[in-house]
Amino acid sequence: MTRLAINAPDSLELLPALQLCSDPRRLGQHDEYFINFSRTRTLTPFGMLLAAAELDRLRRSNNGAQISVGNYGHMGYGAHMGFFQAFGTSIGKAPGEALGSKNYLPITIFRTDALIRSAAISGREVGDEIESECKRMAETLIGQGEGDVFDAFAYSMREIMRNVIEHARADSVHICSQYWPTKGRAEVAILDCGIGLRDSIKSNPHIDASDDRKAIHYALMPAVSGKAFKGAPAQRGARQWKNSGFGLYMTSRLCRNGGNFFIASGEKGVLLTAGTGGKRVFDTSFSGTAIRMTIRTDQIANLKDALTKYREEGFEIQKKYQEIVSIDPSSASLMLSHDFNLSTWDRLRSRFKTS
Repeated sequence: MTRLAINAPDSLELLPALQLCSDPRRLGQHDEYFINFSRTRTLTPFGMLLAAAELDRLRRSNNGAQISVGNYGHMGYGAHMGFFQAFGTSIGKAPGEALGSKNYLPITIFRTDALIRSAAISGREVGDEIESECKRMAETLIGQGEGDVFDAFAYSMREIMRNVIEHARADSVHICSQYWPTKGRAEVAILDCGIGLRDSIKSNPHIDASDDRKAIHYALMPAVSGKAFKGAPAQRGARQWKNSGFGLYMTSRLCRNGGNFFIASGEKGVLLTAGTGGKRVFDTSFSGTAIRMTIRTDQIANLKDALTKYREEGFEIQKKYQEIVSIDPSSASLMLSHDFNLSTWDRLRSRFKTS
């Protein structure tokens, strides 16, 4: 029997979690993996979701190898949130066992087939089932079922979960969140172990999704989808739930208003912040799609007005790049870097007209 010891990082914030995510791929096959958490002091919703998903994948890909942990006594928060049981140990609560309360949602796993079955039993669209669940989670998280902050949480979670159900071919959706009202900040993490963005949108013949970086850039553009494009088969179902390719675009713009938006799929991750130059690309290793939304709740004024503005600008961008037939990868990257400044499109159009 072979046993490999792994030292967990000092924190499970964004960058250390990404590193921990890539490490298991290089560890080789063993009968047991021992994770030493003696140095780990900071846990975040995104870091816990990502680390748990990768450790669980490590266990499953090695014929059910045992994952054991040590020096975790100081990690009561993680145990309560379902972190340890999410990758196969018996420590703490199971995902979804903690009820959640004002300011936090524990790791919760939604099974895709269960959502679809529940919607069918109640005689409604699966999108309506997702919306109900997201409103419930938003109300739990902030302690009220109305207002701009509630709307922002419910909207953001709904759009990402809907994307997973429609595109990822994933068996489940994992979600975890923490809200710090005194800091005016919240983190919402959503993850799936499905086919990833590149395979999801490669059926769209109008874009070049030949690598993960390009695929992420395209997925964040307005009206870009692997299902809704010129010449695509007609979509069935309730009109309001037909895919329009605006989900990731709208949520990322909402988060960039004082916060940030991170998305990883395959070998790349992209972090978006506000303003010109607000885009960074990271190397990752994740088979699926993982999203972290950092929302500044103290800068949410009127969600309806903000979404109307982003949607109108999205349609304007869509109209302009249709005029140049299809957007190229470098143009998509530039627009993300410039936070969708419409004047950037004028420069891009001029470049195409003179080329």
